[in-house]
Amino acid sequence: MRLPSAASLAGFFQQLNRLKRLEESSMETSLRRCLSTLDLTPVASLLAALCYAEFGARVPRTGSAYLFTYVSMGELWAFLIGWNVILESLIGAAVEARAWSGYLDSIFGHRIRNFTVTHVGSWQVPLMGHYPDFLAAGILLLAAVFVSCGARVSSWLNHTLVVINLLTILIIIILGFILAEPHNWSAEEGGFAPFGFSGILAGTATCFYAFVGFDIITDSSEEAQNPRRAVPVAIATALGTVAVSYVLVSTVLTLMVPWRSLDPNSPFADAFHRRGYSWTGYIVAAGSICAMITVLLSNIFSLPRIIYAMAVDRLLFPMFAYVHPRTRVPVVATMVFGILTALLALLMDLEALVQFLSIGTLLAYTFVAASIIVLRFQKTSAPSCPGPASSGPLSKEHSSVSDHMQLVGAEQASAPEPGQLYLTWVRFTIWLLMGLAVYFGYGIWHSKENQQEPPGLTLTRYVVFPSGSPEETVQAVQPSSQAPAPAPSHTE
Repeated sequence: MRLPSAASLAGFFQQLNRLKRLEESSMETSLRRCLSTLDLTPVASLLAALCYAEFGARVPRTGSAYLFTYVSMGELWAFLIGWNVILESLIGAAVEARAWSGYLDSIFGHRIRNFTVTHVGSWQVPLMGHYPDFLAAGILLLAAVFVSCGARVSSWLNHTLVVINLLTILIIIILGFILAEPHNWSAEEGGFAPFGFSGILAGTATCFYAFVGFDIITDSSEEAQNPRRAVPVAIATALGTVAVSYVLVSTVLTLMVPWRSLDPNSPFADAFHRRGYSWTGYIVAAGSICAMITVLLSNIFSLPRIIYAMAVDRLLFPMFAYVHPRTRVPVVATMVFGILTALLALLMDLEALVQFLSIGTLLAYTFVAASIIVLRFQKTSAPSCPGPASSGPLSKEHSSVSDHMQLVGAEQASAPEPGQLYLTWVRFTIWLLMGLAVYFGYGIWHSKENQQEPPGLTLTRYVVFPSGSPEETVQAVQPSSQAPAPAPSHTE
């Protein structure tokens, strides 16, 4: 058997770290640029948001963390981040759908669950839900259909839901200040911050997932009318709106009733019920449902665009890069992965899904921050550097992913014993191994950048017969006098 030479290994590792070349006409796209700054601002971390804002303005293409890593750190890392973001979006949408279904079920006294268990049955299987959640699966399929109708249609629906969310928050804040009692912040009740600065930080950490929508904004940059302005403005607006809303809502909540008497399961409904305004529980319920649908639509909107970006670069199968000529959206990626997400929501357990989210977010934000550092210190002549281009009132509410994480932690999750591996990492490792199999089996050979390798060191495939049996090997080929093949034109 012939062993690969040092030049072969050098060429192989060079291919793993090749950077994506952005064309001068980086504003050209098969998608429809119809989104304004308002469309990019979902009312849904500050340093991570600034990294996304800078990248979104400098590289106005869809792909978010995947693309940012590709143009600065290399192809293999970009594929792994993209593969990881796909998992994060799949699970995020499935979690929101199951939470929405569970919340609606609780409003109707668990009649939906009881009907399903009676007529379909239940099971006790690890990682699986106790019964199939047809409502959650149906919601996801319906959301995929809406997103497939075009960015303009899904944006209109998102605007409607956001208006309802803002009106709900406004009603809560105004009525809360009317019912405020400054005595609840007195020294007798523990003062303004009864747990000190560390308590404020701990409370802020629980709100983290309300500040992660800006990666969805960058996913939409290729469909924005003026991405270099709209993306940073949208991210700043989203962060500012969420921060101000959280501060005002927590202020009125702790001024309405003493913090010791708050019901952690349904604080707003309980607080207004104590003050004689039980009817506001229905407003809170409507706002919570609209908020969850907004997050669900955002996940279904961004997921196919990550897949589209990877398919355009030929790291995933080209069929996912198909854009419908009328709606100008990646319809195949939307429907295929919409069905896959619906299957997850139909069968998987909420706890098993939630445990994946933190890992995916951590890796994506880490690589985006590292990519910003790399990009800033790169020489301007580097080929990867983009050139200038022109229920009842007391029902439990779940209004964000962090609420579901707290629910799981309080009612279902059990901490692993000391010395025992956290099973989430095992599942995550399996997902990464599947991604590596896809990359080394398909992506590395079909990548668009593989067709644009510099003439100095190009990887090719050839077959040797060391002992009568064919074997495929990788070798670095050094062309002596041949001119490099011209790079293919930019087509998507």
